[in-house]
Amino acid sequence: MRLFRVLTVLLSLAIAGSALAQTGSGVHDDRWYLGGSLGYVDLDRDRLTESSDIVYGINIGRFFLPRLSLDLRLDRYEPSFLSAPAGTSRDFDLFSYGLIGRYHFADPKGTSPYVMFGTGLQEHDSYLDDGRDIFGTFGVGLYHPFGHRAFMRLEAEYRYDNDRDTFGTSGGLTDLMLHLGLNVRLGPDPAPPAPPPRPEPTPPAPAPEPAPAPEPEPEPEPEVLFEFSAMVTFELDSARLQPSAVAELNEAVALMNLHEALTRVEVAGHTCDLGPEAYNQGLSERRAQAVRDYLVQHGVGADRLVVRGYGEDRPKVPNTSERNRERNRRVELVVLERSDR
Repeated sequence: MRLFRVLTVLLSLAIAGSALAQTGSGVHDDRWYLGGSLGYVDLDRDRLTESSDIVYGINIGRFFLPRLSLDLRLDRYEPSFLSAPAGTSRDFDLFSYGLIGRYHFADPKGTSPYVMFGTGLQEHDSYLDDGRDIFGTFGVGLYHPFGHRAFMRLEAEYRYDNDRDTFGTSGGLTDLMLHLGLNVRLGPDPAPPAPPPRPEPTPPAPAPEPAPAPEPEPEPEPEVLFEFSAMVTFELDSARLQPSAVAELNEAVALMNLHEALTRVEVAGHTCDLGPEAYNQGLSERRAQAVRDYLVQHGVGADRLVVRGYGEDRPKVPNTSERNRERNRRVELVVLERSDR
């Protein structure tokens, strides 16, 4: 029955602690702390004492890891025997000192449940015996901080005292304890963690290279309707038409009259590169005008014809030989507009 009560208390404290557990944040506080505790002890019936007593103690400890603390603890309780021989004291003095570890299930920056475990020596002094034995303990508790300086611990502890000589038993004695302790941290508050370094600013992405301008579409090749060779059509170094050119000129007239859809035709004069450029420009214009006048005189509408001279700017072939230069001396009829397209 007593073991059932012990387990019930331990389980209840663990469940309550889990419900209140919080997750804290911040730097690990590893300052030393001092504390005292006061509590209730339910004594083993084999001690032949009153069933309960007050237990009190002091401790010093530290969180060696963020969730693991270790204390050096001293405690004392003094139950009375139910009876004692005449002339003897009924006091049963129990004094213990040992190391107690506590593992917290949540960051102890906030309320946190924990398990405790430890071992040490327990001295006993009574009219029956005076000695010292090893004890072991385990339990559960609830930790609650008060700011950065103080914290409270409420814990249930099951202690095994290996005292077999006092009462001549084959096993040790077990006591159940409930403690409420208050602890104060020593020293200044730990420095807050340094803020993480600010990330280096990301350099702006380079502006994308501008898309290359589209290649201009090549100008369509001019539609040459007719070409007159200057060597046949004109006298040397002149814009005067030769009689031998009449057949070609009449052929051009017939072609223009046949294709009435050709609404705008350029009469373009060209020369080779011999002679001054300005002179060649004027000669090409005069020769183009002479061809235009002939066409108009023979029935081609003047509004269909445009006269332009290009001089030596648009050679048909490179001016690298006399034969090529003869080919570049010419007058062309070039279609500019037509109504059938």
